[in-house]
Amino acid sequence: MKLTVKKKIVAVFFGLLGCGILTAQAQVKKEILIKGKVAVLNPEVFKKYNMVWLYKGIGKGKRIVDSVAVNADGSFSLRVLKPTTPALYQLDILKWQTASFWSDEDVYISARGYDTARVKTKNSGYIAVESKSHATQLINSVVYNQYLAEKEMNLLTEESYAAFNHKAKDSTWLYYLRSKGLIKSKNENEALRLKQMIKSNEDNPALVYLVAMLPTEKDNTFFETTLNKLIVRYPQMEEAKQLKKEYLDKKAIRNSLKTGSEIPTIVYNNPDGKPVDVKSFKGKYVLIDFWASWCGPCRKAIPEIKTLYSQYKEKGFDVLSVSIDTDNAAWRKAMSEEDMPWTQVLSPDKNKTLADFMIMGVPTLFLVDKEGKIVEKYTGFSAKLKTQLEDIFKDKI
Repeated sequence: MKLTVKKKIVAVFFGLLGCGILTAQAQVKKEILIKGKVAVLNPEVFKKYNMVWLYKGIGKGKRIVDSVAVNADGSFSLRVLKPTTPALYQLDILKWQTASFWSDEDVYISARGYDTARVKTKNSGYIAVESKSHATQLINSVVYNQYLAEKEMNLLTEESYAAFNHKAKDSTWLYYLRSKGLIKSKNENEALRLKQMIKSNEDNPALVYLVAMLPTEKDNTFFETTLNKLIVRYPQMEEAKQLKKEYLDKKAIRNSLKTGSEIPTIVYNNPDGKPVDVKSFKGKYVLIDFWASWCGPCRKAIPEIKTLYSQYKEKGFDVLSVSIDTDNAAWRKAMSEEDMPWTQVLSPDKNKTLADFMIMGVPTLFLVDKEGKIVEKYTGFSAKLKTQLEDIFKDKI
């Protein structure tokens, strides 16, 4: 009889233990909750884009996972299955902003949404992403630093414009900014900060996000070494493999866009639907400006380009603006507003154009000589362009 009681006690004990194990297993999270709040929804004309779209992956390997409408109060929520191998996720918010995070913990996102500024810019402003994930926290720190860097550049650009307008009275200020000012060293300093963050977080899988931000054109050795280490450390990470593939593809294109190489073929239609061939500009120095109606920095650069055009158009200088707009009406409206007195064409395939010319963002400009060969490529409007044109045309009457 005592043995039977003992057996019952043991059975009850292990039964309770088993229930505990099952309960614990049931509590293991199998989903990730993505919640957030958007401060400003799209106006009525863009109301259909009051949604968020969730993507997984990086670069051309990015694919859509889910989407959900944003509520009238700006809130949204969606759940996705937690992947066996955590990965990089990106949230497209109202077609205006992008938030990135690692898929190992829940996230809460605070975004601006629609840009209410006069000159509207996609992916401007800071998006706060809160999470317990160390990987997401690293991404968010880098994004915040990038946001501050953009604000600094806006201030420095305004200072440069002011100095340029003041040069008739005193050119010392402008000379200092061009030769020793912060704009000259800003990109280098930002790259150094990013490298230090990479070196300090080699055991964090979100490192792939940081590596993707590296300016590979200036230091491909560091990029290649870091990426290869990442692939060895995380052999199952598809984002790192995709990043390497795209890098090798771009490296081949970069070799064809070196200084002294002939500019790749451009035959795009003007507003009248007539094709314009870049080869028709041979015999002149031509500035090819890749821009878009929605690009704030592009439109801020147009007055500067107008000044250069006015200064040198009679001396053998011309401009060709290549829009990457996908909205024909928006392109035509922007052209009318900016009143640019030079040739305008529209890319028929935005993604192909960006890939063919290794354009990571607009504005991107190429200065091409009279033989159709590349003199310089500028990522954003550059004071160096002004100096180069001054040297080229200094002996022209």
